[in-house]
Amino acid sequence: MVIFIFCPICHNEDPKYFYFNNNKLYCRKCITYSRFITPIKQDFHSNNMHAKLNYSLTIQQQKASDEILYYLKQNQDVIVNAVCGAGKTELCYQAIEYYINQGKRVAFAIPRKDICIEIYARLKKDYPSLSMCLVYGNHHDKLNGQLVVLTTHQLFRYKEYFDMLILDEADAFPYYKNDLLASFLHISCKGPIIYMSATIMDIYKRQCNNIVYINRRFHQIDLPVPIFIRYTFFNKYEVLKQTLNKLKNKLVLIFVPTIDIGKKLSSKTHIDFIYAALANKDVYLNKFKNKEIKILITTSILERGITIKDVQVIVFEANHRLFDEASLIQISGRVGRKITSPTGKVFFLATNMSEEMNKCIKEIKRKNNSE
Repeated sequence: MVIFIFCPICHNEDPKYFYFNNNKLYCRKCITYSRFITPIKQDFHSNNMHAKLNYSLTIQQQKASDEILYYLKQNQDVIVNAVCGAGKTELCYQAIEYYINQGKRVAFAIPRKDICIEIYARLKKDYPSLSMCLVYGNHHDKLNGQLVVLTTHQLFRYKEYFDMLILDEADAFPYYKNDLLASFLHISCKGPIIYMSATIMDIYKRQCNNIVYINRRFHQIDLPVPIFIRYTFFNKYEVLKQTLNKLKNKLVLIFVPTIDIGKKLSSKTHIDFIYAALANKDVYLNKFKNKEIKILITTSILERGITIKDVQVIVFEANHRLFDEASLIQISGRVGRKITSPTGKVFFLATNMSEEMNKCIKEIKRKNNSE
């Protein structure tokens, strides 16, 4: 006889993850999360909420916003495939307001904490009177809000709580290809989901036919096309120095594929280096944003969700296997995001042009030539 076992927390059905202890059944797949679940109040009323923006959406943005809302009203999921700097967050405002003004609850879920904090600050500025909370890691004293901005890890707390959910950077680590986080996502939302990214993966496109494309930035200036500069094993630091001289007096982010490469480069050049595990990385990043330091070495922690005025980008060892097409597109997308500085330079430094570098450049050119 086959015994069917089902976990009500993560919906796991695989028998290998279940075990008995003290005559109680446990699911090992989600036990780290399930013991922290507490009931959340759900007592909101309808509002008349509209974003306080100091600009209007472009014609293309408004068209995309209308399309997104159309699919949601049909209770259908929708993919937003928009280039870096297209204004993905603002594209969702009309949809957010549609649900909020009916007294319903909305989630804005993001895989990484630092981007969560940035998005929360932007939403709080645009919706100052809306009941909103920010939830991540050890920051979960307040869980109840009509609009909840949270990391994807924290979705386990919200069983069937949200009426609509926005998943930003749907293809980013640690959410992408994480079955447990995907189950939390679907269990937390009883309505449609918006999947957003500049580099949305085919796996999502196979699951959802409703795709809204935006191939132009809101300021209508082309995406920067990366410039390939070749070096050899013997002159790569000299070539980097020459490239930095081309960007004199500019803010420059130097992306590296690994922590070891970053530490070695920092030691050779005496340039500050930040990475995820660095305790005071925010100190260096704030100094960079405030132009107290002009050049910063970083891993992929800054490849998404960060907007810095007039920043330029160098990708060091761009042909490394850890730099795939999506990450190179995201890194290139850090440049030219502001309307006051809509252009800039992206340099790929490597011993040879890799297939992923070539695909990235071709895709950016294709987007620039699309409507």
